[in-house]
Amino acid sequence: MMRWPFRLIIAGTAVTLLAAGAARAEIREPTPAENLLREILEYISEKISKAEVGARLEMGAATSASAVGESVKMKFPAPRIVSADGSWLLSEDTAARVTPIGGEAFEFSVDLPHTLSLSDGTGQPEERINWQGGALSGVWRADLETFPVFHGNIHDVVLTDRSQTPEHEDGTIETITIDQDLGELTPGLWSGPSVFKMTNLEVHPAGEAETLSIEQLLLTNDARDFDLPAWQALSTMMGAEQILTEEGEFSADDQQIGQAAKIFAAMHAGAEKAAFTLTGLRFGTQLENQFSLQKMTLDMGYDNDAQPGEYSFALTLSGLEQAEIDVPPEFYPHFAALKLHVERLPMRQILTIPLREPAPVADSEAGQYGDALQQFLLPLIYANRTVVEFEDITLRSAATTLMARGRITAEETSALGVVGSAEIEVTGLDNLIAEAARQAENGEDAPELLAMLTLAKGLGRPEINAEGELAYMFDILLSPIGEITINEIPLDLLRDSGLTSLPTPRKQLARASIHKKF
Repeated sequence: MMRWPFRLIIAGTAVTLLAAGAARAEIREPTPAENLLREILEYISEKISKAEVGARLEMGAATSASAVGESVKMKFPAPRIVSADGSWLLSEDTAARVTPIGGEAFEFSVDLPHTLSLSDGTGQPEERINWQGGALSGVWRADLETFPVFHGNIHDVVLTDRSQTPEHEDGTIETITIDQDLGELTPGLWSGPSVFKMTNLEVHPAGEAETLSIEQLLLTNDARDFDLPAWQALSTMMGAEQILTEEGEFSADDQQIGQAAKIFAAMHAGAEKAAFTLTGLRFGTQLENQFSLQKMTLDMGYDNDAQPGEYSFALTLSGLEQAEIDVPPEFYPHFAALKLHVERLPMRQILTIPLREPAPVADSEAGQYGDALQQFLLPLIYANRTVVEFEDITLRSAATTLMARGRITAEETSALGVVGSAEIEVTGLDNLIAEAARQAENGEDAPELLAMLTLAKGLGRPEINAEGELAYMFDILLSPIGEITINEIPLDLLRDSGLTSLPTPRKQLARASIHKKF
């Protein structure tokens, strides 16, 4: 009679032991691979929520991480970013491999999925992006929160509008490539190139007859001795979420601006060259080209090691065409170029004025800014005798070409605050005069233009240029006493003619001492 209670006790004890063992298995310590995965997910989630209030990261199933040698292989099933308004960005399953390489550095590689989907605010699918191939790899620095090394590429990209019935192909891209290789050649200072390249973009939205196409978009950058940690700190402090309200209004206070100025004042900016190239831009229908640009190049650079600073800028536009424009082809420029170089510009001192003298720029009233300009900015420029050299200015139309170069220097003792000279060469001026005369005869509004061109011809010095063409030369001089001459003819002789106007000599205003130590 006592056997059943005894058996129940034995069975209960066994079940209890099994349950305890299972519980211990469930609460086991996470592996180092799982800890790394958790840290990555927490970091990504934090960045998403900071980028947009209420946004969150979701997964279609449980993530996983496993050690493979010194690396960690991770799987992210159907990751989805959900916005506060209910719209989402959904990816296919994604796999990654992360390898700690010492300190705060991690090598990584990502096998990209082949599809991204986007929804509207109701959660209905709206856009889909498909591509072939694709991979990401590089090095992540957790302490800098950036990728000093990054390589990525995808090809055969297709953008599809899923809100249409049937679905509509909005555009295609042949290739997208990103490469960055920054190295810490000097402790804290980074150098190296960065490249972004996109080829054969074509966009044709549903319901639109026009198509936008670009043969190639290229962005290059080459940095030397750049203080990346300071830049990251400055970017974090003055990021959009810190200095802008939800309505997009500037909200940074004086203390925040002062702290940012301190970082910038101590930051080593080194030197940098950047270039933007756009090739084969066209907008229009199959039958009509409404706008096209054969090529545009934009080059910018600075060198803060050339104290107090040198800066360069160059813009070139070629093959510019536009339909339905009122400008006659003789006047419409198909080629334009501007290249200038600025020497001895104390940009760092100018940008850190709020750090040294916060009071004059604290008030946003125009008068206060005017006072700051007179008291701090202009003395810095005059003390360094800043130079702006126009190395090339070119405008070319079907009938004429204008080429110019010049140089102006900030000179405190001069009447206009600057001195300088310029040389201008114009070919085809007679063609412009003939076209302006034709317009005037037809009753078009051209008398003032005709008078200006005729005056220019009278002031110009005719010569045969290197190409054997008739050219009109203009030597312009801005003297310390404020006199402007063209081919040694003072322009004040034309002051009362109504055909030209001259700048007024500036008043000498009281300024803060330029000998303050910066």
